[in-house]
Amino acid sequence: MQSTVYISTIIDNLIQRISETKVCQEHLKLIVTSLIQLRQLFTMRNVEIDGSDSHEKILQTLKAIDEVVTSCVDNEADLKGITYRDLESLILRLQLRLVQHEANMTDDYETKINILSKTYYDQQILAQKVFDVTIKQRLKAIEEYTKENTKEQLRLLREKHFDIIKSYLHYFTEQHKSVPLNGVTGYTAAKVAHTFYRISSDDQNQLEHNWQSCELPLTRTFIQFKSDKSTSFERNESRRLLIGPETNSLQGSHSRKEVSKNIWQRLVSAPYMMSMIERDRYSQEDDVNEETILRTKRWIVILGDPGSGKTSFARWLVHHLAQTLLINGQYSTDYGLLRIPILIRIGEFAEILKEYPSLTLYDYIEKHKWMGKTILDNDSISLNDLSHALQDYIKQGQALIILDGLDEIPISDQRSKIINIVENFVETYVQTPTGISAFDNPHLNRLFDNPSQSGGNQIIITSRIVGYHAAPLAGQFAHYTIRPMDMEHMKDFVNYWFFRLHQQIIEGVGADIVILPEGVLKSESLFFF
Repeated sequence: MQSTVYISTIIDNLIQRISETKVCQEHLKLIVTSLIQLRQLFTMRNVEIDGSDSHEKILQTLKAIDEVVTSCVDNEADLKGITYRDLESLILRLQLRLVQHEANMTDDYETKINILSKTYYDQQILAQKVFDVTIKQRLKAIEEYTKENTKEQLRLLREKHFDIIKSYLHYFTEQHKSVPLNGVTGYTAAKVAHTFYRISSDDQNQLEHNWQSCELPLTRTFIQFKSDKSTSFERNESRRLLIGPETNSLQGSHSRKEVSKNIWQRLVSAPYMMSMIERDRYSQEDDVNEETILRTKRWIVILGDPGSGKTSFARWLVHHLAQTLLINGQYSTDYGLLRIPILIRIGEFAEILKEYPSLTLYDYIEKHKWMGKTILDNDSISLNDLSHALQDYIKQGQALIILDGLDEIPISDQRSKIINIVENFVETYVQTPTGISAFDNPHLNRLFDNPSQSGGNQIIITSRIVGYHAAPLAGQFAHYTIRPMDMEHMKDFVNYWFFRLHQQIIEGVGADIVILPEGVLKSESLFFF
């Protein structure tokens, strides 16, 4: 009984000393837990140590722990040449010895197994925690270096391609500054102008005649996102169903139609397909804004129903980035590090791919247009020079590439080929600064990537919901769905829309009229005549 009291006293002293130690605290907590459990066996159950051999082994373990604690307390800055990693490993081994002593003091086999299993589990959890902390520290160091390096790279690229990129960005801001005011005829606009501003008949005729050229400025976005609930397995399975029958590209048009019909039947009959679509369309959980998406994700897919605002969002974003880049000294926005925007319609890429079957997405940048219009309006700068400049930004990891309308490619035509081209581009040019791609280990993607700080290219791909799930992208893309507006966003959008409508009316009339503040002009204004 004296030996039990003696060991309990040693344990109490060790626990007290460990509480004062600042080194390897998380590892020493495991030691404390095991010491307390061992002491409880002695004091609460009156367990006697059988034989001097067991007594001696426990004392040896406690002595070893005492030496480690002494080293930690007295030499926190210098552990006599021992690395922290070695010290952590030693502490875990000593804890395991304590647990083995505890297990040896019971005759129940299941209890022994539970004691040892819990210890191994606790050590694994701690090892993972330490690993995560280490990775975060390394990532922070990478981010700090990359942030400074990114600024320098962006500065050098601006100097190298100043005139070309400046002209490109100016044209970009003009090309994507507004969208058509659909749903309001010139006659309606003229009537509203007469009701509110008492304009003359001549001004009404002028406004009605010029109304087709009036557009809604893309200065804000009202889109709301939610996380897509479909899993990688579901997306890969739906893709497998698609690619299987599509391998024979030499079939006649009738055969291709039959293949397309069969593909759709197989997709619809898949047990998970409709659940994927329904989850996307109706779930209202996990709302997230565009700032969070752009700051935290490198590989992004945005899904939405027809008319939900996918293309308008893409155009608003590139307009915002282009405007910011034109401001000297700007290296970041609310969405993280600043990247040059490159906007591509997948449908236009598919058309030119028919003429140039071996064309890559990277090489297409020399030829790409937007809605049939060139992306540069400066005769003194060749498209070839612009292509080299944009490709230089991509090679230096300074670009945000937006591919709009992945679903626009017919199932029976080039879908799988386009997807492979996109994936090859992403794997080659859209990596983390540490060289990890969307197709590598997903755990590494989460650990080593924060595009708002670490730099590197970023990609956004838009698609309709059903068309996308019929042939999804592989890899660790973050998927988001545009959900219907809630009442607050609806009111905000309607007020903004009518405010801008009246702005266009006043600018169209060209009269000296004072416009009312935003929020005063609301939807009722169209019903005042």
